[in-house]
Amino acid sequence: MFVVLSVFLMIVFVMAAIAFMVLYERHLLGGSQQRLGPNKSSLMGGLQALLDGFKLLKKEQGSSLKSSDISFLLVPGVAFGVMYLGWFVWPYFFSFFTFEFAVLFFLCLLGFSVYSVLVSGIVSSSKYGMLGAIRASGQSVSYEIAFSLYLLILVMYFNMFYFYLYFYLGLLWIYLPFLMMILAELGRAPFDFAEGESELVSGYNVEFGSVAFVLLFLSEYGSLLLFSVLGSGVFFGGSLVFSYMIFSGLVFIRSSYPRFRYDFMMSLFWFKMLPISLILFFYTAVVFL
Repeated sequence: MFVVLSVFLMIVFVMAAIAFMVLYERHLLGGSQQRLGPNKSSLMGGLQALLDGFKLLKKEQGSSLKSSDISFLLVPGVAFGVMYLGWFVWPYFFSFFTFEFAVLFFLCLLGFSVYSVLVSGIVSSSKYGMLGAIRASGQSVSYEIAFSLYLLILVMYFNMFYFYLYFYLGLLWIYLPFLMMILAELGRAPFDFAEGESELVSGYNVEFGSVAFVLLFLSEYGSLLLFSVLGSGVFFGGSLVFSYMIFSGLVFIRSSYPRFRYDFMMSLFWFKMLPISLILFFYTAVVFL
């Protein structure tokens, strides 16, 4: 009974955090452009995220003639489930869900998460959605090898395959490339190719609405919060202040940097980040093993 209650509370807390973080992001983006964020929907805009959620749920979900209604709900549901499972590898929240090989389980979730984007582009039967899905799959192949190596560097540093709340300043030298990997994993600017609004009209999720779009939206921002907590836990001891600072930094990067060219991104991860991660991996293996 306690486990079921904890799982339910986890869903409530994650969705509540997403609602407030979306409002916070809108205020930060507004402030970066010297304009106000949402402040009209009662309590200085405090109900804006809730009202936006109700508005999205009320919208009608249409599907392509060549797709089934089940696929339009199943794919976003899988995306939300993968994001939700990622929260249970953290001892910071529910220690009874953690296990010995949590890092490997987390890597499996990262590899599986790209399939929700890829399949959503396929079932949408839209050229924009298909292009966004192809971009996401190519981007995933480019950075996930280097990202996996960085996580294995952490495993060798602490000689454990599960996440723990570290505070070790000696790891800060890999934080900047780690941050770039997080931006690529989340599909955030300047690596938001799968959702290129200017050329793909929102990309892989262009045909989704109502509940399906809400699930995709929750999975995207839930992953953003998860990686903010991950960065804080690995490098700064799991402090909520540092989680807040990392999230704010990711938002300000979105407001400050234009989108990369796709070929520049592929070149960056294949010819710069991957060799650097290999060098660091072998150096760490020689020193700590």
